Amino acid sequence: MTIKRVLAIHDLCSFGRCSLTAAIPVISALGSQVCPFPTALFSNNLTYGEFVSNDLTPFMADMMDKWEKLNLHFDAIYSGFLANAAQTAVVREAVTRFAKDGQLVIVDPAMADDGQLYAVFDQSMVEEMKKLVAVAGLITPNYTEACLLTDTPWRETAPTRDELETLCRKLLALGPKQIIITSVPGAANEIQVVSQSAGEDDFQIYAVPRIPFGTCGTGDIFTSVITGCVLKGKALAESTHIAADFLSEVIQATLDSGIDPRQGIQLEDKLPALLKL
Repeated sequence: MTIKRVLAIHDLCSFGRCSLTAAIPVISALGSQVCPFPTALFSNNLTYGEFVSNDLTPFMADMMDKWEKLNLHFDAIYSGFLANAAQTAVVREAVTRFAKDGQLVIVDPAMADDGQLYAVFDQSMVEEMKKLVAVAGLITPNYTEACLLTDTPWRETAPTRDELETLCRKLLALGPKQIIITSVPGAANEIQVVSQSAGEDDFQIYAVPRIPFGTCGTGDIFTSVITGCVLKGKALAESTHIAADFLSEVIQATLDSGIDPRQGIQLEDKLPALLKL
């Protein structure tokens, strides 16, 4: 059996599970090799409020040059948290170089949540991210990011079905072939995940329990499960259900454990469930 290979373009946090330290174990458990392409090094994740970091932009072009010289190939390109807006151009270059034969390109436009951009970004990240999602096959914005990408006013309350239809249509118009919107407000005790493929008449909604636990890395885990499932040949709807259910399970288990939320989602003992898929 040939093991598929994912070029994972994310930051690397030494402490606090997110980005590459979430993507590598999850995608590996689902049977694909992860080739990390770090965008930055962080001492710890951003939820701690302070950190030291090193932007790796100056090294990224040289790494791609070497891979091309060595004739290395990838079955998928998956980008997440970027160190700055300029790195979106680096990811687009990676797509041009290494997805010439129709390889899967997944973009998680990790830049905002709860109605606002992360403190390390400004509006330039939104404008550059619009260019990046245009070259993706699948994007996985959360509700805040979907609103920012489509210039849609964000509200804390649940959007109507007509509003969701408009949001999905605007996202698909940016260029991706498939979209999944996470963290969409729903009923009082629910969070919705909305998905749609280009050419489909309607979107799909999958609801999961709203769990009172917030930390970083949840989107990384979700999209990493999606990536692994799609590479196994699973359809978008099935992959979405698997990812949403797995994330709900690990969030609830982390809450029950009583650990400091800043440590991220405690997923290590839940990885065996992915081996069975």
